[in-house]
Amino acid sequence: MKKSITTFASFILIISLYAQTQPSVSKPKGMEFVPQGSFQMNITRNSVTKLTNVSVDAFWMSNEITNAEFREFVDWANKNPNEKLYKTTYSPEVVSDPKKGTMKDTIIVKILPIEVSKFNSKMLDPVCLEKVNAEYKDYFSNTKYNDYPVVGVSFVMAEYYCLWKTMMENKQMKEKGLPNVHSYRIPLETEWEYVTQQPLSKGTSNSLAATLQKVNNGSSNEWGLFHLNNNVSEWVSPGIVRGGSWKSENSISARQVLDLNSQEPNIGFRIVQSYITVQK
Repeated sequence: MKKSITTFASFILIISLYAQTQPSVSKPKGMEFVPQGSFQMNITRNSVTKLTNVSVDAFWMSNEITNAEFREFVDWANKNPNEKLYKTTYSPEVVSDPKKGTMKDTIIVKILPIEVSKFNSKMLDPVCLEKVNAEYKDYFSNTKYNDYPVVGVSFVMAEYYCLWKTMMENKQMKEKGLPNVHSYRIPLETEWEYVTQQPLSKGTSNSLAATLQKVNNGSSNEWGLFHLNNNVSEWVSPGIVRGGSWKSENSISARQVLDLNSQEPNIGFRIVQSYITVQK
């Protein structure tokens, strides 16, 4: 079931760029650097307004994941049904010590195996867009749409894409004798909101905003990120859909709560990596 939520929100942006405004490590392929900063988010929900100060650490962000990028994941899963992905979870628990008669809060770390054979037949709805617009026949499989945003992907499968991409890159790093990459993940809603407040670069236009576009076409902000208010709406963590799309009006305030397995013709996603420097 899909539940739409209209959120009346005013965002007072106070961007505070700290000393770290430029990355000191190599840029990951397909990612753009987002410097750390802070802003205030004034949100009204259920007639209660709360002004929240939000600080955001620096991170890397991609543009919308393309059909070509997600197709690599699908092809790998179909060729490797016996493989597993591994998801790390963190849960707070109260642990007791009967001998000492004490209790303490503890973070329990669990690594959960995910069998590829359990999900490789339902990784996306490849014809969801064609169902609503016959112009996009074979949208996911036709290579002419390689650089367009993948749609019909659930939040769960977007997370699995991040697990897969992290695993594949770590295998490459291990072969080269290099340390693991920082895990890819879906952006937090606060990270996504922070990026949307960055003004658009001069000379760009939103004239094609109502039309589905290639992920790097149209307007970008000054950090090189496109389509935060249009093209496709996007999954953000912990499973919210943000932004407008080709199917709706341009909007950075649009917000929906959907079932995490929803596969919609106007919803895609982008990914992030935390920015962590290595002390030498």
